Amino acid sequence: MRFVLLFLVSNFCLPSFASPTLPPTLLPLIHKLYLEQGREFTLQQTETQLLENQFLLWQAKRFNPSILDRQSSVGFSTEYHIDKFLAAALLDWFTELKKIKKQSNPLPIDSSQIKALLGTYPADGQYTTEQLLKWKQIKLINSSAFSLEQVMLSLSMQNRFKLHQGDIKLLRAIVEQRLYQQALFSQARAHLKQHNLNLSQLRQVVAGELLRPSMLAYLGVKEEMHGATSEYVEALRAEIPMQAVASYYAKHKDRFRYIQQVDAIAAKFKSKRDAEQFSAYTKANSWQKAIDKFSPSLVWKSAPKPLTRQSEPKWETQLAFSNKHGQMTHSIRTPTGQWLVLFSTSPVYGYYDINSETVRYQALLALTQSFAKSKFEQDYQQWKRTNNGTIL
Repeated sequence: MRFVLLFLVSNFCLPSFASPTLPPTLLPLIHKLYLEQGREFTLQQTETQLLENQFLLWQAKRFNPSILDRQSSVGFSTEYHIDKFLAAALLDWFTELKKIKKQSNPLPIDSSQIKALLGTYPADGQYTTEQLLKWKQIKLINSSAFSLEQVMLSLSMQNRFKLHQGDIKLLRAIVEQRLYQQALFSQARAHLKQHNLNLSQLRQVVAGELLRPSMLAYLGVKEEMHGATSEYVEALRAEIPMQAVASYYAKHKDRFRYIQQVDAIAAKFKSKRDAEQFSAYTKANSWQKAIDKFSPSLVWKSAPKPLTRQSEPKWETQLAFSNKHGQMTHSIRTPTGQWLVLFSTSPVYGYYDINSETVRYQALLALTQSFAKSKFEQDYQQWKRTNNGTIL
């Protein structure tokens, strides 16, 4: 009953006068990025998106904290993506930063040494604490504490594997990118200060933007790839009451219609050629005349045969139900190596019982996103009431 009330209340929310705010100088910068990405946002829409992103970031810390480190076990770390996104944004905003050039940096190790240090790539892709502590001692940049451990924890599985193979060019490129980003971020501070902004604020903005799709899927607002669902969504689905399922069934009953019975006739042949000749003759004359002429083996003696889902033989029955009714199939090879021509017609429809697993599964699948959106909206409004004032 709690989710029924939630669903009803969320559709009749009263406006909240308390609301979080963003630094005013931030909106034009992000709005410019959105427009360049082809997103025709207004400034108001930009603000709404950024506020939602911060709410989603807050939700990630509560329910899905691992995503703050890495969205995928085979992909790059979240911090790696933040640095890359932020560097590109700063170059877009402040053209003076384009004068910064990448610099080469001598590495303290060579290809054979890195192979020896990393060893064999682990079958599960996981490193031990002892390995990470050892790699932490290997400093790759003299001017900073950038270590081999940080590199290994930031890279994708594919790039980690390359380093295990001794790819020193890749390691050099990673270190040079790190140096370039450090120089970029350092010089950007003065430009950001003129806008009353800092790198910490922007990193939080970028994190929210990058994690938005994954968090919307995690919370059930958007569908996950491959139909996967999070623990959060599964828990939400488990609390959807039967009353909601019954209402959905009554409103969408046609979606639960299925073919209960069908009439079918079918003939089998030893060769594909015989089946095709029979099919051609039937189309030019009639089924009965083709039977009289070719004398094939009939699947069902009575023609047409009324079939249910439980009729025998199973394979031919399944074909009769899946075939486009009122049309004859082309010649189809059977599991026993024969060739079959089938005609099905006169489907009789029925409806799945409201208490059936089919109804419950399909109804819950459809209802989950509606309830997830309602839950999202309720939590978002509560978050806005709680976070009155500047949130960055």
